[in-house]
Amino acid sequence: MRFSHLGVVAAVLAATASLAAAAVLAPRSVAPANVAPESVATLQPGRFSYQPAGDFESAGQTIDAPARATQLDAPLDVMVEPVSQAEYARCVAAAACPKLKGVDPAAANLPVVGVSWLEATAYAEWYAAATGEDWRLPTDEEWAYAAAERFHGEPPIASGDDFARRWLAKFDADAATARQSKAPKPFGHFGLNALGVADLSGNVWEWTNSCYERRAVDANGDARLLTRNCRVRALEGEHRMFMSDFIRDGVTGGCSAGLPPTNLGFRLVRAHASAVARMLSGVGALLAAL
Repeated sequence: MRFSHLGVVAAVLAATASLAAAAVLAPRSVAPANVAPESVATLQPGRFSYQPAGDFESAGQTIDAPARATQLDAPLDVMVEPVSQAEYARCVAAAACPKLKGVDPAAANLPVVGVSWLEATAYAEWYAAATGEDWRLPTDEEWAYAAAERFHGEPPIASGDDFARRWLAKFDADAATARQSKAPKPFGHFGLNALGVADLSGNVWEWTNSCYERRAVDANGDARLLTRNCRVRALEGEHRMFMSDFIRDGVTGGCSAGLPPTNLGFRLVRAHASAVARMLSGVGALLAAL
């Protein structure tokens, strides 16, 4: 009897998985009419070299994060452009996002800026519910993969340099371009990268879901976690930095390296529909075989 019950449970779960897979593959039907579909680029699985976000030390000295081979295991959809002011305004109208200064509900061609991580997360939760799809902020790794050749990461440091020298070096580099206009530019101003994603590493720094971490690297190159602070999140743009999750304006909030960013914005990612469907189908088949 026990195995008979397990078989019934497995059949139910398998059927549920199949229905969920079909729902993922189906066209959007639950999204409100005023949630316009966005342009999406699908990133294919692949390997890339990545320097993890955070501070690293070895033998008491600050060092560059050791580069490591990283794998994107399944296709990932990424918004081609950051979330616009008009899109964010719809979230405000739905009473799901806080109001922000300077947001024009008609500005569909300008990124929303002056956004904290908390507000970006609120938008992601609202948008996921409105579309019936699992939209979220990217991890730092996912953002780096999407940025491809336009990813800058942390400024390099010479052996023996400490954190203060890294900060000063980046400050000097940023100061050379400080006179350039920092007003948000219309979508497409910075062009597409090799993966078809627009306006990366331009004048908008984008929130990720990655927490600040500090790690110690031993003689074998293994990194041991020392501290993790998820009230501080990684931002990516002209370079990587960390910012407290409630900060809307980097000028008032400080930053981890160089001049503070003028514009804090974001874009979202989701698991590609076919990848989710395959995963659910595999789970159903596994349960059915029990």
